[in-house]
Amino acid sequence: MNQGRASTAGESVLSKPEFSPWLVWEGDSLHSSQREFTELCRHIKSSGLLERKPASRWFRAGIVLASLVLVSVGMVLWSHNLALQILNGTLLAFAFMQIGFLMHDVGHRQILRSAKINQVAGLLLANLMVGVSYSWWVDKHNRHHRNPNSVDLDPDVDFAPLAFSREQAAAKKWPWTFLVKHQAWLFVLLLLGEHFNLHVLAFDHVFRGRAKHGWAEGILLVCHHLACVGIAFTILSPLPAIVFLVWSKALAGLYAGMVFAPNHKGMLMVGSGEQVNWLRQQVLTSRNVRPGPIYDFLYGGLNYQIEHHLFPFLRQDQLAAAQAIVRPFCLERGLRYHETGIFQSLKEIFCHLQEVGASVGVDDPVKILNP
Repeated sequence: MNQGRASTAGESVLSKPEFSPWLVWEGDSLHSSQREFTELCRHIKSSGLLERKPASRWFRAGIVLASLVLVSVGMVLWSHNLALQILNGTLLAFAFMQIGFLMHDVGHRQILRSAKINQVAGLLLANLMVGVSYSWWVDKHNRHHRNPNSVDLDPDVDFAPLAFSREQAAAKKWPWTFLVKHQAWLFVLLLLGEHFNLHVLAFDHVFRGRAKHGWAEGILLVCHHLACVGIAFTILSPLPAIVFLVWSKALAGLYAGMVFAPNHKGMLMVGSGEQVNWLRQQVLTSRNVRPGPIYDFLYGGLNYQIEHHLFPFLRQDQLAAAQAIVRPFCLERGLRYHETGIFQSLKEIFCHLQEVGASVGVDDPVKILNP
């Protein structure tokens, strides 16, 4: 089965999974006039969203502080209790993700006006508190925003043990082909190791001399790990300390995956060398998770992924108002706007991973006819 669909004269082809009917509309138009996005920007500007003063993140920062205080109290009071330290590690994982949301907002210049203060805040949040290289993350995240779900250009779909399109699956070599074939079932396990993977990537980035502020980033990364290990083993008994650290990091990776995977995974993929109109790529490759006060908080506003990709400088508290403009704008122009519930989004991701994995090892009829 052909990965893309036939294009009309002068149009590129958008690679897509043909096996997930809720993700594919044959009416999807991949190109439009640049004036279309200009018109949308005009609607956003006239709404007053761009003139509003930056809001602080004191509420989320307060949640982080309260969580860390509770974690500290729990470590002191139940230092020998393994079960309670697992619960304590769960709370720390929650705090890590809330810090990650603040880091994300700082990276998008949503909070602070001063570039220097913004840089310092990013280094403290990312390197010191989470153990991730801030310069590495900013570079990766900017490339993702410019080219979401692009096989060639989006680093967020470039994982050795995973494939998000048949094109990626066909390019895998052993032993990755085995993992890709079973990726739907391994996905959660891989997410449990994602936080540890970020630590490795951070040190690799710094030690290879790629960090913008190499010494500062390196020192802060070391301080993060010394603090985590030193505090845990100073206060807790050895076994609870090990379980506390491993469980908190593993659960933080899982939480992050449950937030970020619904944003784009299982949505349309832009194949190698293919070109798609910028506005339509941002919308068609993104999925919104249906909003609500609890989801908005737990997702840090990233459940409004379509609006966030179109206007990444808008704060979380502005995204609902932006959605009221973006959604009817898309529907009026026949541009598919995909929003669903959290469980349906996870089902779509799982089915997509399963279908792509099933394509591994399937003979390509083109290769059979043209060996």
